[in-house]
Amino acid sequence: MIALIAAGPAALAEQMAPPAAVQPDVETAAAARVRAAGEAAQAAAAREANVASGQETEPAVAAQEEEPTDPMASKWPRERGPMPYEIVRSLQFLQDQVARGNGPAIRVQSILLKRYGPTFLAFEPEVWEDARNRRAAALFVLSGGPPSVLRGILARLTLSPDDRPLLEGALAYVENRGAEAERNLSIVDLTHAESGLAAQVNLAVAQLQQVDKPVEALRRLAQVMLVAPGTLLEEAALRMGVLLAEETGDQETADRYARQYFDRFSASAYAGNFRARFAAVYAARPAGTEDAVIATIADATAMIPRLEQLGIYLAVGRRALVGGNLTLAAKAAAKALTYDEAREGERQRALLYEVASTLTLRDFAEVTATLEAIDPDALHPADRELRNAAMDVLSEMRKPLVAGIAGSEARQEAVSASPILARGAAILEAVRDDLKKAVP
Repeated sequence: MIALIAAGPAALAEQMAPPAAVQPDVETAAAARVRAAGEAAQAAAAREANVASGQETEPAVAAQEEEPTDPMASKWPRERGPMPYEIVRSLQFLQDQVARGNGPAIRVQSILLKRYGPTFLAFEPEVWEDARNRRAAALFVLSGGPPSVLRGILARLTLSPDDRPLLEGALAYVENRGAEAERNLSIVDLTHAESGLAAQVNLAVAQLQQVDKPVEALRRLAQVMLVAPGTLLEEAALRMGVLLAEETGDQETADRYARQYFDRFSASAYAGNFRARFAAVYAARPAGTEDAVIATIADATAMIPRLEQLGIYLAVGRRALVGGNLTLAAKAAAKALTYDEAREGERQRALLYEVASTLTLRDFAEVTATLEAIDPDALHPADRELRNAAMDVLSEMRKPLVAGIAGSEARQEAVSASPILARGAAILEAVRDDLKKAVP
């Protein structure tokens, strides 16, 4: 800068002036490409004009000569159909839609399973050289695809020791060969498997182990929930987990799984099935825990619609009543009666369960008036039988239990011999049997 100042204003102005325009002989590469493209366009336009005037004929293979040929074009086609692993991804997407409450997705999935079965069988042998496609063949049948598809694929493959447990185990599973399926699938190395495969295999093994190895089955289900959150596989694992945890005496885990299910999958297409199972589990909790059961149900179902909560309390009340836990039946029915959303038929059910479970604790006239006010035509046939049994018991209570016989022993004999009470007991037993048949 000192040198420039010493040189005077002219030198400084020369140094600070903007650079001169780029001359044509030093044009940039970009400008050269633009110029070349313009010249090519002009040449093409001139050629088209000559062809139009008849002065020149258009080369038949000009386009082919101008475009560079791809030496790999014959080996690698530009278009192809979906690969097996891509088809399975579509099926998994539909399954997850089912878990989110998209009922029609079940039908679409069924259609795809039927449509792509022949497609799997038609794939060329080299398709199955890709390990992703071999795993997809197992997942296809584990997702509901016909066993004949995997059987046909296996007939054309030479299985490696690494592939055999998964593919043969999957085929055994869908063909109901339980022992063989468990033996093969339980040794599949899932350490580095993709999440969908790991979850599907763990769920299948858990289903096979739930009777003889419930603790191990619960461990497998926990893995499903860990690697496949938000999917239909987790939804199924939670449904099964509640029952297994309850059967093994781990009520805390059962309560946690139930709450997770209602929080995440209350809209699932299978939620109705789970609500029925949930009611069966909690209605069977031991006597003396009734308050805790009602509190647990309230906590687990806090996030679902109130009408669904009401349905659960009614189901628990009915099951507890016919199962003999009158205290729980009364508390569940009383809880149901607090719902302003209850329709008339639901209120009548709740009243029936509450009155039937507290016959000996209430005023006789009040109980009679309540039962007579319940319209039997508005009840389910099983509940109608329950109301009739309660009315028969009330009718017997109007009469002296023993006429002219003194002593508690004689009174007990008279009660046992009463045909009305016997009929009432028989009806209650019939309702209990009907309920057991309805348990999913």
